[in-house]
Amino acid sequence: MGRTTRTLKTAARTASKVVFAAADPFFGVFPGPRILIYHQIDAGLGRQMEVTKAAFVSQLDWMDANGVVVDLDAALAARSTAHAERRFVITFDDGYDDFYRHGYPELVKRSMPFVLYLTTQPVDTGVPLFPGGRAEPLTWDQVGEMLTSGLMTLGAHTHTHLDFRTAGTEQIEHELGTSDELIRTRTGVTPHHFAYPWGYWSQAGDAAVRSRYATATVGTGAPITADSDPMLLNRVAVQRGDGVVFFTRKMRTGMRLEDVVRRRLAHYTGP
Repeated sequence: MGRTTRTLKTAARTASKVVFAAADPFFGVFPGPRILIYHQIDAGLGRQMEVTKAAFVSQLDWMDANGVVVDLDAALAARSTAHAERRFVITFDDGYDDFYRHGYPELVKRSMPFVLYLTTQPVDTGVPLFPGGRAEPLTWDQVGEMLTSGLMTLGAHTHTHLDFRTAGTEQIEHELGTSDELIRTRTGVTPHHFAYPWGYWSQAGDAAVRSRYATATVGTGAPITADSDPMLLNRVAVQRGDGVVFFTRKMRTGMRLEDVVRRRLAHYTGP
């Protein structure tokens, strides 16, 4: 991709985010704690699921100045209290080495808790979830080190990152069982929290997920309130194009039109 093409794509993405932000008043208030989705930091891939380290540091500083970063259980316990919208939960999906190198030290420096939703096959085999380089997985030793910090909640994210919308109940049970057993065997932790791969809920997986975990997150949905189903918790995706300006807007008002558009482009009709 040439520089001109990249510049045009960046300009178009920024313009779309301006429109998404302008639409926020039509969606009403955005109550409840914010559960943030991160993936990679400074991987050099240029994908929207990756943020720069500079942006990540600025976002942590903003959260520290405008509220408090808490663990998932604490956020849900306080979801109907005053100023619940100032509670932030930092979550990372999949389990990439660049998070350990660039993100984890910043969280330790600030004593900020976080959730790691781990996809176990890449960690167990050393084979990246997405081939092509710059997506190297964590090692079990790194996972263990982060657990000993006392800051990390270890959650499940299946074994192979299977999209549950394309799978049957038997395959889903295998994914969940393999993942849970590997996490227990390698770390001694029984995961109580789950994130649906790609953020997509499926009817086929709902019962199996509910039988295994205390909470489950999707990548979309309504704000988190006292009436929210803990097995269908909304998370807010943090993207490369957010920087600090649009990140701030997402934290305050949700930029929910962006979420609606993303759902439609992915042909996702779930909660």
